[in-house]
Amino acid sequence: MKKAYLLFLAAMLSTATFADNKQTVKVDGQVIDKTVTEITFDGDNVVLQYSDNTSDQADMSLVTLSFTYQTTGISQIEDIKKALQGKVYNLLGQCVGKSPKGLSKGVYIINGKKVIIK
Repeated sequence: MKKAYLLFLAAMLSTATFADNKQTVKVDGQVIDKTVTEITFDGDNVVLQYSDNTSDQADMSLVTLSFTYQTTGISQIEDIKKALQGKVYNLLGQCVGKSPKGLSKGVYIINGKKVIIK
């Protein structure tokens, strides 16, 4: 069970994320101030390869990896209805103006609703 858990954590190390993350590695209760880049198993031992090309081997029960994530890139949420107000879009999603006046016949999106101009 522990091998499966550590294997899952190893997979998480290799996945791309869209957040700032911090990795904490503890071996026998001691915090290691290095970043793990590879985890391999040797019987009941785990071998941790670090980003500075050093490695550490310890009993699997003494190793703890934890991750904290902080979402980035979302500064504010904009109400879609406010963003669409006062604009007219065609069915391709292209803004064609601020008013339905002068538009040719067809279906348009005005203030988030479908409008048919005949």
